[in-house]
Amino acid sequence: MIKKVLRKLERLKLEKSKIIEEQSKLQKKIDDIDIEIKNYIILKKEYEKLERKYNDLSQTTEVKKNE
Repeated sequence: MIKKVLRKLERLKLEKSKIIEEQSKLQKKIDDIDIEIKNYIILKKEYEKLERKYNDLSQTTEVKKNE
């Protein structure tokens, strides 16, 4: 009886370690994706800032032409 319990215990420990390893790999992927998302958010904000500057500049140029 004790041998069965010990085998079951060993199997469960092994299964747990495999799952923890998979979890670690998945967390790494999640972290990489988060970094990529942050980079794209920064890029988007920079683009929007440039777009606003362009629009502001083009509007002031039109106003000067009309005067």
